[in-house]
Amino acid sequence: MLSFHAPEVKRYMNVGVPADRPILVVEDEDEVAATILTMLERDGWTAIHASSLDQGLARLQEFDPAIVIVDLGLPDGSGMTIVREAAARVATGVIVVSGRCDEVDRVVGLEVGADDYIAKPFSAREMNARVRALQRRIGRDRHVDVGPRMARAPRKPLTVQGTTLDPARLRVTGADGTSANLTSGEAELLAQLIEAGDEPLSREVVAEKVLGHRLQPQQRGVDQLASSLRQKIERVSGGAIRIVAARGKGYRLIV
Repeated sequence: MLSFHAPEVKRYMNVGVPADRPILVVEDEDEVAATILTMLERDGWTAIHASSLDQGLARLQEFDPAIVIVDLGLPDGSGMTIVREAAARVATGVIVVSGRCDEVDRVVGLEVGADDYIAKPFSAREMNARVRALQRRIGRDRHVDVGPRMARAPRKPLTVQGTTLDPARLRVTGADGTSANLTSGEAELLAQLIEAGDEPLSREVVAEKVLGHRLQPQQRGVDQLASSLRQKIERVSGGAIRIVAARGKGYRLIV
C-alpha cells in the first residue's frame, strides 16, 4: 500500500503552464498527494496539486489538465463538483479517489462522468496502471500518440428507433432530443459492443481493450462501467436499446 515518504507538496504548487497538458491531483492529505505527485513526475508527467474544492476548480480552469485525480472528501465540499466539471471536457479523463468504500459513491462517481474509481488505501503501482490506461484512452480520443495503442473498435454511430449511439462524439441522443454525455471509457465500451454485434463481449476483453489491464479476481470496474453505460442508454432510448449480461460470456447490446 502507499508509503508516505515523498517530498514536500509545496514544490509542485506554483509550476508554470506546461507545454503538454498536466495531471491535476486534488487531494487534501499532503502525504497522499505528495506520493501521487512524485509517482507521476517519475513517469514523465507534469503534476499540479490542489488541496481544496475551490483551488481544484480554479486550477482545472487555469491548466486544462489531461487527467484529474480527485478525492471526494475535500475540506470545503464534495469532489463530485470537480468530477462533473472535468467530465464535461471531452479530452479530460477523471479518476476518483476515496477513502469511502460505499458502492453508492462508486456508482455515482461513474454516473456523473468519472472514468475510473480507486478506493484508499491503494498502491502506487495500481495508481500508475490506472493513469497509464486512462492516458492511452484519452490519446486515442484526441488522435495523438501517447503510448502503446490497444486494438479498438471503429467508432461508427448506430441509430435505432430514432436513438443514436455515437461513441466518436461521446454522446447518446434519443428520438425526443434527450441526450447523455459518455466518458471515454463508456464510449470505448459502446464502440466495442457495436462492433461485436450479436456476439457477447467478454469481461476479459472489456478489461483489456477498454480499461487497459487484465481482469483480476473480484474486480468490479468492468461491471460498474457496463452498469453506468446501460443506465444512460436505457434512459435516453426509453428502454428500446439495452445492454444485457450473458452469464459466463460477457455483455451484449440488444437493439
